[in-house]
Amino acid sequence: MTKSLEAHDKLLKEVFSDEYQFQIPDYQRPYSWTTEQTGDLLSDLVGAMRDHGTKDKDSSFYFIGSVVLIKSDRNPMSDVVDGQQRLTTLTILFAVLRELLPNKSDGITSFLYKKGLGISDDEPNEYRLRAIDEDAIFFRDHIQEPGGIQRLIETTEKLEDSRLRFKENADLLMSELSKLDHVECLDLLKFIVYNCSIVVISTPNLDAAYRIFSVLNNRGLDLSPTDILKAEILGDIRKISGEIKSKEYAKKWIALERHMGRDDFSDVFSHVRAIYAKKKQNTILTKEFKEYVRKDISADKLFDNVIAKYAEIYGWLKNCDFAATEGSETINEQATHLGKVDWKDWLPPAMLFFNKFRNKPHLIAQFLVKLERLTYFLFVTKAGINIRIVRYAELMKEIEKEDFDGESGALVNLSLSDEEKRNFIRALDGDIYRNLPKARAALILRLESLKSDGSKKQQFRNVSIEHVLPQTPSEGSEWLEIFPDENIRLDWTHKLANLVPLHIRKNPAASNYDFVTKKGVYFTGKDGTASPFILTQEVRSFSEWTPEVLIVRQKNLLNVLIKHWDLSQSV
Repeated sequence: MTKSLEAHDKLLKEVFSDEYQFQIPDYQRPYSWTTEQTGDLLSDLVGAMRDHGTKDKDSSFYFIGSVVLIKSDRNPMSDVVDGQQRLTTLTILFAVLRELLPNKSDGITSFLYKKGLGISDDEPNEYRLRAIDEDAIFFRDHIQEPGGIQRLIETTEKLEDSRLRFKENADLLMSELSKLDHVECLDLLKFIVYNCSIVVISTPNLDAAYRIFSVLNNRGLDLSPTDILKAEILGDIRKISGEIKSKEYAKKWIALERHMGRDDFSDVFSHVRAIYAKKKQNTILTKEFKEYVRKDISADKLFDNVIAKYAEIYGWLKNCDFAATEGSETINEQATHLGKVDWKDWLPPAMLFFNKFRNKPHLIAQFLVKLERLTYFLFVTKAGINIRIVRYAELMKEIEKEDFDGESGALVNLSLSDEEKRNFIRALDGDIYRNLPKARAALILRLESLKSDGSKKQQFRNVSIEHVLPQTPSEGSEWLEIFPDENIRLDWTHKLANLVPLHIRKNPAASNYDFVTKKGVYFTGKDGTASPFILTQEVRSFSEWTPEVLIVRQKNLLNVLIKHWDLSQSV
C-alpha cells in the first residue's frame, strides 16, 4: 500500500545520496536566490560550525530547513515541490568546496553526482539534482562537473535570470570561503555533511504536497498558486499531446513569466478569474480558476487564447504602451490615470473589452474614457470592495452580450445616474486632503494633466501634495489675518483649490511662510526656477491668497473635472 506522507529528518550526506535523485519540474520558477539569501545561509553555516567546534562533538544537529517532494516509496526520482532554492544553493556550495579542497574532490563529487561506470554511453553520471529543462545542461556543465564552477566564475558571457544567479552566488561563495584557511574549509565540509539536517517530506502527488507546504512554510513559498496551475495545465498537455509539446509550452510559459515578472504574471490569473467568475473570490485561486476558467477549454488553447492573450493586454494597460494607428494615445493616457487608483478592480472589465474589440482601438479608447469616470467615481466616493465588484461584474456581463457592438454609451453600468453625479461632485468639492488620503494625489495629478495643453508628458514621480494656506499657521502669521474666522480657514485648507503638486518635498518649515515668500521659495522647481506643474504655476501668478480667490479657483477646478467626466445632469 502506498503511503500518503512520509517525513524524515535526514543528514545532508543522506540527502545528497543514492536515496534521492532530485529534479525541478517544469512548473517551478527558475532559480532565484540572490547573494543576500546565499550569504545568509553561508554565514549561518559558518557560525554554527564554529559554535559546534566549542561543544561536544555529539551535540545536536544544525537544522537547515525542509523540502517537500513528490516521490514514490522506492524510486529515488523526486520532484521538488518546495526547497528548490536551498537544494540548488547547497549544490553550488559543494561545487565551490570541491574546488577549494582538491584532495577531497572525489568525496565531494559524490554529493553532486553518482559516477557512471564509463563502459557504455547508456550508463551516464546520475546527477543528484537536475535543474529545470532550460538550465539543466548549463547547471551540469558549470557547477556539477569538475572544473565547471571555475569556468562559471571566470566567464565573460552575458548571463541573465537564473544563470546570472548561479554565477553571482558562485562568486560570493568562492570569495567568502577563500577567506577561510584549509582546515576551516575542511571543518565546514564535515559539519555540513555530518551535522546538518533537512526534514524531507515525501508525498505521492501534487495536491497532497501543496497542502503540506502551504501549512509549513509561511515565509514565501517556492511554489505559488500560479505554479500549481502551471503544473496542472502542462500535465494535461502532456497527457493529450505528449512530452515534446508539454516542454514546448513550458518554455512559452517561462518566457512569458520572465518577460512580465512573477508578480504581474500572477496578477493576470487573478484578473482572468474575475472576468470568468464575475464575483468576489471566496476560496483559493487555483480552485476558482479551475472551476470558472478551465472547465470548457483544452489546456493548450487555455494558454494560447486566454492566458497569453490576457497577459499581453494586461501588459499594455499596466505599462501604458499600446501601439496602434489610431486611439493608442488616448488608451495609454487613460491607462495611466486608471493606474493611479490604489485598487485594480477596473482591470478585468478593461481587459475583457480590450480582448473583444482589440482590432477596434477607437472603441477601446472611448470605453476607457468612460471607465475612468466610473472608476474615479467609485474611488472618490469610497465605494467598498463588494460594491465595486458587483458594479464591474454587471458591466462585464453587458460587454459579453453577443449583440453588444462596442459602443460604450450603450453600457448601462458604465454610466452614472444623476444621483451618482451629484455624489461625485459633492465629494470633489469637499475635504479632499483628509477625507480622501488615497485619492488626493490621483485627483490633483488628473487636474494637472487636464490643465496641460498636451505639448509635453509629465513624469509624475516623487510628487507630494502641498497646501498653499498652511494647515497650522504659526501664531502672529499674516495667514490668521487673511483668514480670521477659524471655521472658514479650516474649511478651505484641505480643498482642491488650496492644494498643489510639488516634485520634491521642501523644507517643512517653509510651508508656514507668508504667501509672497512662500510662492517665491516653496513653490519653485528644483533649481529655484518656475515649477514644472501648471497648477503650482497658477498659484504663483496670484498676488494674494484670500477666501475670494479660493472661491473662484475651486469653482474653476471643479468645472474642469465636471466637463472632463461629463457630470452634467438631466435635471
